[in-house]
Amino acid sequence: MKTVEAAPLSQAPRKIEEFKHLLDEQVPVWQDKYDVPGLAVGMVHEGRVAYLLNYGYADTKNKIELTDQTLFQAGSISKSVTAWGVLKLVEKGLVSLDDPVEKYLTSWKLPDAKFNPDEVTIKRLLSHTAGLAAHKGYLGTAPQSRLSSIEDSLNGKGLFNEPVRITDTPGEKEVYSGGGYTILQLVIEEVTGMAFERYMEEEVLKPLGMDSSSFHQDPNDPRMSKAYGYFGQELPNYQFTEQAAAGLKTNSTDMMKLILASMDHLNRMQGNGLLENELVEEMQQPVIGESGLGVFIRKLSEEQTFIYHSGDNRGWHALYGFIPETKEGLVILTNSDNGIDLRQDIYHAWIEYVTGSLPEGHSSLTQSRTNNFILSISIGTLFGIYVIMFGIRMATGRRVFFTKLKDKYVVKLGCRTLLLVSVGALLFYASYVWQILNLSSGRKDYVMLIMAWLFVLVITGFYPKKRKLKSPERPFNNPIPLNPE
Repeated sequence: MKTVEAAPLSQAPRKIEEFKHLLDEQVPVWQDKYDVPGLAVGMVHEGRVAYLLNYGYADTKNKIELTDQTLFQAGSISKSVTAWGVLKLVEKGLVSLDDPVEKYLTSWKLPDAKFNPDEVTIKRLLSHTAGLAAHKGYLGTAPQSRLSSIEDSLNGKGLFNEPVRITDTPGEKEVYSGGGYTILQLVIEEVTGMAFERYMEEEVLKPLGMDSSSFHQDPNDPRMSKAYGYFGQELPNYQFTEQAAAGLKTNSTDMMKLILASMDHLNRMQGNGLLENELVEEMQQPVIGESGLGVFIRKLSEEQTFIYHSGDNRGWHALYGFIPETKEGLVILTNSDNGIDLRQDIYHAWIEYVTGSLPEGHSSLTQSRTNNFILSISIGTLFGIYVIMFGIRMATGRRVFFTKLKDKYVVKLGCRTLLLVSVGALLFYASYVWQILNLSSGRKDYVMLIMAWLFVLVITGFYPKKRKLKSPERPFNNPIPLNPE
């Protein structure tokens, strides 16, 4: 695909039809630039679904194109939908927002800490203000592996997982915690006596009309898009014990219904009749900072508020949000680790379209990308100089194969090779296999250069510098004759 320079965001049009035309032109450019196989975009305009747009492929190998029904993993957008499920229990009188969460738990309890566990309430868990440790995020489980129990997850079982525990005074600050939502998943199961995915389907997804969406962990669902890594490799369809935090599968069609239900002020009640108006309004009020109940609330201007949540699983990046005052909404679902950059570009363009100005964070993202580009150029230049110098030394005989040296270079070569291979393997696994490195905003470029440099360093280690022979010293008492005969 031919690469075309993207138009400046300041040229974004003001009409929804023209903005859709902008996306049709620019999204393929961004897909090519960032290497994103497919994405779905949904737009709500003036309280109605304006567009459902699909770009690229759900399966690149078999050339299967995306459709409105193609499912994506939604990552942490799951938390927004879970919040609806918890508030439904509140409406039924089965739980209270201000009750300690341990009132509803029997199979697992918060670990002992110097903080009062009774202050860890349902509302604070929903708003990430319960004093729990910052969570690194869930990596998921490969399809062929057995999912652990919720209790095991809360106790820290699993790759890169940590026990959920209280580390700060509850109610004092907002610290994002997926573990808090895993606790809420357990609350739902213990209070209702139902599996979490079944409760959410019957009490939330079906009433909202999200008929294609599910928390059920089925790696073989034929409606699912494939997922792709930073380097274009196909990834497993990772599954999650922590369904409430990261397990939602959905599509742009269903996400439109969630947005409409969230900002339906004019019909009989908010929430499409699922929740009382007061509960939906409480969900959308910040508790501390920008954190509401399952959503974040950001002021765009004096007149406009953006209510949103992003989602990030391995191989998937998503975003949904809406502006209640103007009834504008946006959904972005991508099937690639590289989708985070494309998601940000679409989001920034949309905010500029609905408000007339670029969003907070645009300049810092641009600066970050610039810095990473300069760093990549610098590393690439140094790498090129190193390779050229090595070639010159090889051509002039100043470097030779290590077997031609008479000293004991083998031990040194072995240690050097082992160290470089170990570092390279760790970087390879972290970036390519585990996908635990954030390689967005151009970081992938200099990581690839570093990996290339490590490979070259291994090769050059087998061609050390040829040592200069020292001239033999003459005895002090045997000077060179001035007139040799």
